[in-house]
Amino acid sequence: MTSLSPSPLPSAPPPAACPGPLVRRTRYQVTALAALILLLPACGCRTRTPFQPPAFPAPAAWRTPSAPGTAPDLAWWEFYRDPTLVRLVRTALDQNQDLLIAAARIEEAQAGYRSRRSALFPEANASAGWTRARSGLTQATGSQFDVLGLLSYEVDLWGRLRRLSDAARAELLSAEETRRALQLSLVSQVASTYFQLHALDAQLDVAHRTLESRSASFELTRIMFDDGEGIVSELDVRQAETQVHAARSSIAGLHRALALTENALSQLLGNPPGSIPRGIALAQQPVPETPPPGLPSELLLRRPDVRAAEQALAAAHANIAAARAAYFPTLSLTAALGLQSTDLDDLFDPGLSRTWRFAPQVAGPIFNAGRIRAGVAATRAREKAALASYSQAIQNAFREVDDALASVAYLRDQLEADVAAAAAERARLELSRLRYQGGVDDYSDVLDAERFLFNAELQAIQTRSDLLTGLAQLYKALGGGWNPPPATGTELPFPSPSSTPPSP
Repeated sequence: MTSLSPSPLPSAPPPAACPGPLVRRTRYQVTALAALILLLPACGCRTRTPFQPPAFPAPAAWRTPSAPGTAPDLAWWEFYRDPTLVRLVRTALDQNQDLLIAAARIEEAQAGYRSRRSALFPEANASAGWTRARSGLTQATGSQFDVLGLLSYEVDLWGRLRRLSDAARAELLSAEETRRALQLSLVSQVASTYFQLHALDAQLDVAHRTLESRSASFELTRIMFDDGEGIVSELDVRQAETQVHAARSSIAGLHRALALTENALSQLLGNPPGSIPRGIALAQQPVPETPPPGLPSELLLRRPDVRAAEQALAAAHANIAAARAAYFPTLSLTAALGLQSTDLDDLFDPGLSRTWRFAPQVAGPIFNAGRIRAGVAATRAREKAALASYSQAIQNAFREVDDALASVAYLRDQLEADVAAAAAERARLELSRLRYQGGVDDYSDVLDAERFLFNAELQAIQTRSDLLTGLAQLYKALGGGWNPPPATGTELPFPSPSSTPPSP
């Protein structure tokens, strides 16, 4: 779009005062021109076919058997029942740096959308200037004073501006959905890390109890060896001592894992490294019922990452149409209305200095060395990439749900077996101690029973933590919680995390 201002004029005698009819006729002409420019946006609006995402085959059912139903609509503070975990999740949603970055990108996308959309409307400007020039014909030097209002507009004949606006809107919606996907992922990450922290606490408690038991056994074995009655050998003493050091090593490793896990959770919360408060112990953590997954096709309407990829594909599709429109000519309209005079004293006398201009301009490409063709090819390549990303998001959604369903289903069975195995190892240890005290078995059998019991208890704790983590992953994979209809405007479809959950 170009703005047209009157060209400088050489000095000349001021015109005689014009009667009122000329002023009124000029006013009518300018008013008609302004009305024409304001009405032309409606002429530039072309009918656009709504974007339809491509169809991808969905599995008829999940591989892992599951209860029928629809995906969960429980909010996370209803799905997780530990008040401490609720507070931690709320803190993360308020302070996590990745979410703050995503929020800033939404603001950037909103500004970009407003900027693109403003090109659909006329642009009004004002200018004031003074020009001094010399005429080559008359060799006269003169001045010109201007005070002008400029109105310019590009008629969107081929829909280029409209498609650019559509692309910016799709990019905004994609940014909003990306933020929502980050929020869901963050809730799952905080819950999973919290459960792992509790698992390490429980394993550390088992390790301390094991160390106490092994230390007592080692002390008893050493005393029996020192008595010199030959009941135990030095080999028994060294084996008992080895088990004590192994327990101490396990405790040190668990303390290290605790520190690293607390630091990881602190980063998710947006806090410096530090200790994390604990709530309900792992053994008492409520295990939610498996959320009913519903039909695979429903997943595409729920997952924010799928919707974000769909909006990115829509933006790429709109950009192709905008790039193709560069092949066609553009129509720009510019109007100028104001005051112009060669004498500053007469500048603000409407009867002497009123001026106006109206300049339509048509411009079209003739030769640009393939620049437009290259631009169209670039937008087509970006659409191919967006299509592949959309397909990948759908495939990833199906895989994550099926993985989570399988994990939850089999982890329940595994937890039951691990708890039973720990109970059996506990009974085995008691029998081994009795048989050793009765002289039936060697001390190595007692040591083996202690080692197997220790490993079995740690495994049962880890499996319980994995089950709770699997439920959190399934809840995330199904797009659970905060399930509004797809956004149709620029409003954020995600509720404010600081105001949504109830205060504990």
